[in-house]
Amino acid sequence: MTNEERKQYYMNRNIRLYPFYLALTWDVIFVWTISTLYYTQFKGLTFPQAIMLDSVQTISACIMCIPVTKWFTKVSSVTASRFGTLGYMIWLLILIFSPKGNFLLFAFGTIFLAFGYIIFSVKNIAILNNSLHVVDRDKDYQRVYGKGVNYYYVLEALSAIASTYLFSVHPTLPIALAFCVLVFSQGFSLFLKNPEKYQAQNVDLKPLTYKEKQARKPDGFLKILSSSFIVTLLLYAFFFRGALSVDTTQFRLYLQQLTESGKMPIWLFGYIFALMRIIMGLSSKYQFKFNLKFGLRSLIIFVVTFFVSIVTSGLIYLFMPNSVFKIVLLLLVMLVTCCLRSPNSIFLNNYMQVCTQTKNHERLYALRTIAEYSGIAIINLFYAQLLNIFNDNFGWANLIYAGVLLIPIVTMLIFFIKVLIKKFASKYTIIKPEYTIDD
Repeated sequence: MTNEERKQYYMNRNIRLYPFYLALTWDVIFVWTISTLYYTQFKGLTFPQAIMLDSVQTISACIMCIPVTKWFTKVSSVTASRFGTLGYMIWLLILIFSPKGNFLLFAFGTIFLAFGYIIFSVKNIAILNNSLHVVDRDKDYQRVYGKGVNYYYVLEALSAIASTYLFSVHPTLPIALAFCVLVFSQGFSLFLKNPEKYQAQNVDLKPLTYKEKQARKPDGFLKILSSSFIVTLLLYAFFFRGALSVDTTQFRLYLQQLTESGKMPIWLFGYIFALMRIIMGLSSKYQFKFNLKFGLRSLIIFVVTFFVSIVTSGLIYLFMPNSVFKIVLLLLVMLVTCCLRSPNSIFLNNYMQVCTQTKNHERLYALRTIAEYSGIAIINLFYAQLLNIFNDNFGWANLIYAGVLLIPIVTMLIFFIKVLIKKFASKYTIIKPEYTIDD
């Protein structure tokens, strides 16, 4: 087998295996459905402390994002992803073996969780990007990545159901099973090859001039932020990603209140979240067809649908008493919101890949991670203050928070589309990829 044949074989194998690897490592399955219950009912933390751990993770990710990205600049993408898996595994071990009521130790473990998430946000995507680029299949990004996200949500839906049953048997069983999945993913990563190794084969070995070296030097963070298009994209990610996270949080808090008061069994909690994950998976699977049909109008549809769903849920909270019918209506509204999350994220990744001029997409993904995590932290804090003001009344909190966020989100969306069409009109057709290669 020649070097060219070997490169084609391994990179195409990377592309075929990547959706399965993403499903195993995109997030820690078997944990999120029961995480708050695990902290409060088994580890003895108060409900505010459990919520604070989410803030610790968010703040840690924002602080570590730039230094971690610089430390791992020269580390190949597959190798770096294995370090991210180790971060997840350390967090799970701390969850299992930490003594009850030790908030500081749990907060320390959450730092490892944030580290793992940063690595996967930056390096996991690089595995696909670089593999596609080596074999000239860049247009397949949206389809392959969407397939991986779909697989993840299917796996997460099954784990949501299983974790609630396992939690009732013993609270540590879902955590132990999540640890086993990560061990399996480490073994699975051995079948992936670092695409950077094959990119290096295309580099001319003749001595480079100073100008050539400067041209090949990766863009710094400040240079990346000098682009008005990138700044607008990051601001849109900040506002809309934060808003989407609050919508899921308030619904989870409402269901948890019903569970803890005995008005809803815990197994139903798992089934509801499993259904939400399935809808997210289906929206990820078919998002490329939606994008092909509507193009940039997809983002406009997302924003309009989101605000209609927020206002609708607020009215339901305000004017309907607790009942099965109320839960069903809120679930239907949440399912609509679930259809927005993954496609919006995949579309933004696609725009960053196709329409940005930076020579270092890893640093761009790092900046986007900072923008999204900052948005989640700040907007969640804003929503928490609204709940305090209105005495945990989700209705008024939803209506006020939707009204406040409407102007900045719509403004950033208009700027984003305006700059995209003005500066990248020649590349606009590339955003609509050709789905002709069957993996």
